[in-house]
Amino acid sequence: MLFWLAGGLLVGWSLGANNTANVFGTAVASRMLRFGTAAGLSAIFIVLGGVVNGPAAMATVSELANVDTLRVAFTSLLAAGLIVAVMTRAGMPVSISQAIVGALIGYRLFAHGSIDESTWTLLTKIILAWAASPLLAASLAVLMYKLLAWTFRRLPMPLFALDRWLRFGLVTAGCYGAWALGGNNMANVVGVYLGLDLFAAVSIGPLELSEARILALFGGAAISLGVITYSRRVILTVGRDLVKLDAITALIAVTAQAVVVDFFAHAWDFGTFVFPAIPVSTSQAMVGAVLGIGVVRGFQEVNKRLLGHIALSWVATPFAAAGLTYSLLLWTRVSAF
Repeated sequence: MLFWLAGGLLVGWSLGANNTANVFGTAVASRMLRFGTAAGLSAIFIVLGGVVNGPAAMATVSELANVDTLRVAFTSLLAAGLIVAVMTRAGMPVSISQAIVGALIGYRLFAHGSIDESTWTLLTKIILAWAASPLLAASLAVLMYKLLAWTFRRLPMPLFALDRWLRFGLVTAGCYGAWALGGNNMANVVGVYLGLDLFAAVSIGPLELSEARILALFGGAAISLGVITYSRRVILTVGRDLVKLDAITALIAVTAQAVVVDFFAHAWDFGTFVFPAIPVSTSQAMVGAVLGIGVVRGFQEVNKRLLGHIALSWVATPFAAAGLTYSLLLWTRVSAF
């Protein structure tokens, strides 16, 4: 079974390597926090967020996947992980959520030749969340920027005190961002395994760990490994190269993306319309927040060429993952793997 779980390990490693930039990247790039400290805090709070809030979005991914064998789960995760690893190597903050969903759609097309109506309905909600997350993050970042500017104009603060509060704010926002990342994106790492009855619930005193939370612990370990070993490159892409951020705008960007990602980690009931917990792209939310700040400060500060490359990688990721999953499944069937 450990072999089949290796697909989740690869995706978790890729998520940690790629998405840590979205919670501590701006703090590290602005030299307000050391990389080692950021990596350690990220690992801790990603695991905690995944165990506490992860099962909701994991259920959504499990419903979309509807896989019934470990081989299919492994192949889908392997394809998504490989695509994200390639993008990470290029320094692109891609969407792991899109890679996973693309891989699962590739499986559904391979297994059934088409996508049924209920899957289309769920997929539409997922795409809607993907489109909304960067826009919401950009809007929130603009609002926070204007509010903080108004506050600082009326409440002047000594430079030393300001620096101390900014460091505290960046650490707090980063920890919250890591919590939101774990709660929302743990589904990308282990959601496809949910429902395969791999683990029985475990009681630890008054606490009971369900299958979903046991899987979250496994996914959290994989993510932490990616954070520690390979996240520095993407951290600098988001925090330094796209838009130049100081400590104040770094705090705004991290907080805005964390609020949006945490929002989509929960299911919402709007009367007759139920919006499930959906794993959204922390990369897209962060880029949206950074761009919101860039627009307020003057759009000329935005690296438009890099932005175009990032947008292209977002579009290509789900299609590449779907195609690779389909090809791998076809190969494994032909080779009787």
